[in-house]
Amino acid sequence: MNIYRNEIDVKGGKITDDTLFITDFNGPVGYIDEDILLVEYENDFIVDISYHESRNDLSVNVIFESDWEHPVYTKSIGLLDKAGLLASLKEAIDIAVKGK
Repeated sequence: MNIYRNEIDVKGGKITDDTLFITDFNGPVGYIDEDILLVEYENDFIVDISYHESRNDLSVNVIFESDWEHPVYTKSIGLLDKAGLLASLKEAIDIAVKGK
């Protein structure tokens, strides 16, 4: 499973970490970075996708004002669930763009 930049509209956000686009999730998981996508917005929201090796899954999070302990939105996605990841990412981006 690969994700391509043209599959995601970050709606004005600034991508600051983008290993999502070079990661092949069908390959060995030992090389997957923990932080695979970070999109920052001017309204102090962040959209984050992280890989969790212990659970062998991904999480999509929306963070407000750098409060990583209390995400505004969080969802776990199976490692190979491309449709689920893209849907959750779209939902997270919409939340981040609209703000609280």
